[in-house]
Amino acid sequence: MRLDRNQEKAVNHVTGPAIVIAGPGSGKTTVVTARILNLIQTHNIPPSQILAIAFNRKAVEEMETRILRELVSSQFAENTETDKKPEIRTLHAFGKDLITENYERAGFNQIPEIWTGQIDEIIAQERTQIEREAANVSVAIYKIESKSTGKCYIGQTTHPERRRREHFDHSSNDRLRQAIRSEGKTHFIFEVLERVPGREANHREAHWIDFYKNQTSVFNRADPLRVQYSNQLILEMFCQHFDIPYKEHLDRDPDFENLRDRFNEVKETVMRAKRQVTAGVFDPTTVNDRVAQAFAVKYETLKTEANAIDFEDMVIRAANLLETCPDLRQTYRAKYPYLLVDEFQDISPADFRLISLLSENLFAVGDDDQAIYGFRGGDSEIMQEFTDRRDVAKYEITRNYRSTSTIVEHARALIERNTQRISKDLRAYNPTQQDIKIVAATPETVETLLRRELMSAQETAVLARTNYEIDHLQEILARCVTPVEVTTIHKAKGREWEKVILVHNTLGRRFPRRDNDLAEERRVFYVAMTRAKMELVVIGGTCPFVPEFVKVRKNIGYYLRQFAYWRARMRLKKASDRK
Repeated sequence: MRLDRNQEKAVNHVTGPAIVIAGPGSGKTTVVTARILNLIQTHNIPPSQILAIAFNRKAVEEMETRILRELVSSQFAENTETDKKPEIRTLHAFGKDLITENYERAGFNQIPEIWTGQIDEIIAQERTQIEREAANVSVAIYKIESKSTGKCYIGQTTHPERRRREHFDHSSNDRLRQAIRSEGKTHFIFEVLERVPGREANHREAHWIDFYKNQTSVFNRADPLRVQYSNQLILEMFCQHFDIPYKEHLDRDPDFENLRDRFNEVKETVMRAKRQVTAGVFDPTTVNDRVAQAFAVKYETLKTEANAIDFEDMVIRAANLLETCPDLRQTYRAKYPYLLVDEFQDISPADFRLISLLSENLFAVGDDDQAIYGFRGGDSEIMQEFTDRRDVAKYEITRNYRSTSTIVEHARALIERNTQRISKDLRAYNPTQQDIKIVAATPETVETLLRRELMSAQETAVLARTNYEIDHLQEILARCVTPVEVTTIHKAKGREWEKVILVHNTLGRRFPRRDNDLAEERRVFYVAMTRAKMELVVIGGTCPFVPEFVKVRKNIGYYLRQFAYWRARMRLKKASDRK
């Protein structure tokens, strides 16, 4: 296994906490693998005393394959038992086994059931139940009418008097609100027109809007028939279903805007809250979002009754078990005195809690510039704080073996716009200069542009920010040619292609996303750029990140240094070949 000088320094680390600050394409997994082999082959550490944590199953399998291949091909394999190998797991799988092996001490009467997709089923059941309740509830169709102009507003509610107060105090309809302010509350009449079952409410509201629209004008803008149930009705039924106190003007509270969308996102909101747990076990009442909190309480109750744990509990409960059982913690520390963690930048506070309990010899490898899982609870500040500790040995591997110097230089110009990051001397091994192609596009021209760019025979991937865009791209490409992948940037992380086509802001203005941190959105763009080995094509509309890397000045000194390094390396290679 060939290593450069900086990789060797990291691999030769033996004991004590250490951080390897890496760049894209710098061989992070190679360093983790090489250090494991070095501990076994050079320092005679029994393989069974080494625990390596990888980010997902695919990374686990890749690391296992590399290590076993090296061990089998080395003389070391002849002197060791074949069933002895390092433990390589995802953190969740490790936590699950820890709980299963010690379930009584973890507070379970029997080995807990594993819940995986049950939260999706419960969300679907709750949504169906709320809509069933909404269909049968008695709904008042009401009118608020100006005495002076006759102009009126038509709405629906399960609680007319409460809704009247809301409108008169601060209506959610901006036209009505302005009219009440200018004319005064006493100049408006509130009247219940009829009561109907919820399933009929939208049709009856639409009927009355048309009726009064023909006689005078109405304040209403939206067509009630655009959805099955009005937001107001769903809001009222949601509060009733989950026993949440209904407060006046709650429909104007950001927590309840686009309630259906928020209900769809409730799973991720709850799981993200669980990934922040740093003491004890998860308390659902601590969830800040009131919609998600109500669901979390019900979900956790059902899970407890079923004697089950979910994906995040595997980490939380395992950490709590080690904290509350010092003897067990010491047992595991003695069992695995050497701990390695890959993709350290993506761990959550809950993850780090468990990791820090396992070993004092933590060897972490990561790149905070590629921290793109904040929406899931990942926190790159953990890596930054760990790096700042005085007792932590620091190594840097920042030579990119994947991309051309052009790509590396421009990607560096982009990512250095982020101020809260670990500074790195990012540079390329490959001195090749090939301009990044930037092409303006619209929804009407994107198909033609893609067809042209995909005519080359080289390995190519088309990347986009969201699944929404990926669906559209797959439809487009089905009509022309299918590229070696069409995937989101998040799914592309850790992978590479000869040519990468990044499509942005043509099928929707979604880069950067407004609901995410700008620095993280810039990191997502950076990850997309650095997936390319030789050619990068950026197709799209307006995006603030494009000018950030386009305006980089060409540094002649940088290129001369790269060329000198390349020539020197070639001389060494020729000399080595002659020997």
